[in-house]
Amino acid sequence: MADDKEKIATQDKVKPLATADELHAYIPYLISRIANRWNINQNKDLAEQGINNIVLRTLSILYIFKSLTVNEIAVLAVAEQSSTSRMIDNMVASGLVERHISETDLRRRDIAITPKGEKLLKEAWPIMCSNYARLIEGVNDRDLAVTTKVLGQMVENIREHMI
Repeated sequence: MADDKEKIATQDKVKPLATADELHAYIPYLISRIANRWNINQNKDLAEQGINNIVLRTLSILYIFKSLTVNEIAVLAVAEQSSTSRMIDNMVASGLVERHISETDLRRRDIAITPKGEKLLKEAWPIMCSNYARLIEGVNDRDLAVTTKVLGQMVENIREHMI
């Protein structure tokens, strides 16, 4: 296995991928393709709820973590900080989230989900479940567990934020 890693690393440094088979076996390409298609499908399906995938991710993250800063939300929602900040402004105006001053650090502004945001998350969640079921269709539980473990390790390999 180590030889395969060395071969891939050496090939990548020497020349670009040369065949469709190489492209379809290249993990960064596969991850990008899955993420892009996922976002397109999710955004299309979530439009009927009046939200997009980043709003759903933000509501999900806040439902789990309860209270985070805009920067922390940007990291976990996989979005640019400036876009996240504008989105949070819109979500505050819509009553989906609220801002408050941290009890432990008066300089910190935390964002928390509101009951209206929780309600929307629960209404939109079946859309995500349907898309997820389509994504993993035909993948057995063992392969899915291995895939999750491998992707988790890859995230650790490139992690910049410890959230």
